[in-house]
Amino acid sequence: MKALKLHIIVGLLLMAIPMAAQQWYFTIDEYRDAQRDALRDVHRVMVVNNAVVQPDAFGHSTVVDGSTQGGIEVDLERALLYTMFSLTQTLETSTEMDAVELLDVSQNQSNNYYSRQLLSTSAARGLLQNYQMDALLVLNQLVVYDVLESFEVEEGGQYAYLQAFAQSHWSVYYADASRRTATFTQADTLVWESDIKYSRSQALSMLPDRQEALLYIASVLGDRIGASLLPSWEPVRRYLYSDDNTHVQNGLEAFRYQRWEEAIYHWQQVANNESNVESRKLKVKEDKKAAAVAAANIATAYEMLGDYALACDYASEASRLFGALKTAWGRQQQVNIRYYLEQLRAKQAKAVAR
Repeated sequence: MKALKLHIIVGLLLMAIPMAAQQWYFTIDEYRDAQRDALRDVHRVMVVNNAVVQPDAFGHSTVVDGSTQGGIEVDLERALLYTMFSLTQTLETSTEMDAVELLDVSQNQSNNYYSRQLLSTSAARGLLQNYQMDALLVLNQLVVYDVLESFEVEEGGQYAYLQAFAQSHWSVYYADASRRTATFTQADTLVWESDIKYSRSQALSMLPDRQEALLYIASVLGDRIGASLLPSWEPVRRYLYSDDNTHVQNGLEAFRYQRWEEAIYHWQQVANNESNVESRKLKVKEDKKAAAVAAANIATAYEMLGDYALACDYASEASRLFGALKTAWGRQQQVNIRYYLEQLRAKQAKAVAR
């Protein structure tokens, strides 16, 4: 499994923020599992068209000053291809896939747009064998509809917007006979708005061509479906605490250059004074604050090292120490650390499961 990939904001923001600041942050890229499990352990996939083209007159309306006009037609024959091609490209650019193919000729022989017809099991098996694929990602139906509205606003002038909707239904067939056929749906919406103009024609001219807008949302839909099927790296924030304590500052300087163990050593000189089992007798407020800050920073450093168990231990201790400060700031940091601890425990559980 891919290890944690780290990106540090320039200078870790250390140079930009005075040492009197209570917190500063950097970002890391975390490896996130796919939103959907449909392509887990799949490395060769074919995107298959099993849909009927949407009729030109279905799903489009124009509203002028509250009055709906009928008879609107938009040619969306290419919408299916836009969705499937965009999905295919998204899968192709991923390092998760060894092969991605597109079968754009519809396998649906019914020509009935209003009745969804799934690909038969025998047809799916034939395609899987013929093309030597691990899975088929089959588009059964694509529905694109829209509203184009224009009206006069209260303060005078004309305003217009175009709102487009796209929804789709998919089936996933596997070469592995132990995996059952999966199905899922995906929908999306986009809105284009005009500025307030002197005339209706000026407001409408600021909107995209209706057909191009609907083809665009079909493409966006395919891209987002692909993204939902793939694991990804996502940027998340991590916070460190500054303090006037020399050891805390030395630890921050070491952390800035990704010297995690050295940073931990400096912070432990502070945290351990407050954390020795039953000897938590420090009375000086500044020392207690420094200990809480150091424990929180150590948790982050151990996360960088991939030791989530120790990271959780120190995050728990930091939560206790921040709460012991009995100040509004300390209570707020305790809330923040508890949230961070939840994230660490989730990562620890995933690491154990692997």
